[in-house]
Amino acid sequence: MRQLLSLIILCFSATLIHAQDLTDADIKKWVTAQQAITTWAKTTDIDEELDADKASDKPTDYSRIFSQMMERTAKSKHYDKLVEILDDNGYSDPEKWSAMGDRIMLAYMSNEMEGQEAQLKQQMQGMRAMMNNGQIPEAQKAMMEQVLQEGTNALEAAAKAPASDKKVVKRNEALLTNFMKPDE
Repeated sequence: MRQLLSLIILCFSATLIHAQDLTDADIKKWVTAQQAITTWAKTTDIDEELDADKASDKPTDYSRIFSQMMERTAKSKHYDKLVEILDDNGYSDPEKWSAMGDRIMLAYMSNEMEGQEAQLKQQMQGMRAMMNNGQIPEAQKAMMEQVLQEGTNALEAAAKAPASDKKVVKRNEALLTNFMKPDE
C-alpha cells in the first residue's frame, strides 16, 4: 500500500512539474545545480560506480535520462552527498531536479534533431540493410541492433518534447550547449 501511495505521489508530482511552463530561471537553476554536481563528481568514483551498476542490456529511456541516473544513484554510497549538493543549489527534492533535467534534455535533444529526422531515419534504414545483407558478423550485428534501438528510442522521445519547452530551451541554447558539449 505504501508503495502504491508513493507511486501515485510521484506521478502527481511529475504531472505538476510538466503542467508548469518551463522558464529561463528553471534552466539556469538546473544548470547551476548540474555544474555543482559535475564539479563534485570529478572528485569521486561515482561515474565508475554508476557505470558498473548500469544494466547494459536495457535500452536508454531518453525521456528519463536524469531520472534513471537518480534512481541508480539512490543505491550509491554517494547519494547523501548528491542530495546535499542539490539542496545547496535550491532542490530540496532530488526527484524534482531529475524531472527538470529530463524535461530540459528532451527539449534540447529535440531541438538538436529538428529538421534531421528524415535523414536520421534514412541512416538507420541503411544500417538495417547492411545488417540484413549477410556480410556482417553476428557480434557486430548485435552491436548495430543496439545502436538502431537507441536511435529509434531517441527519435521517439524527441518527438514528444512540448513545443513550449523547446522554445525556452532554444532561448537558452548557448548556456545548455556549453554545459552539454564542454569540449567543443
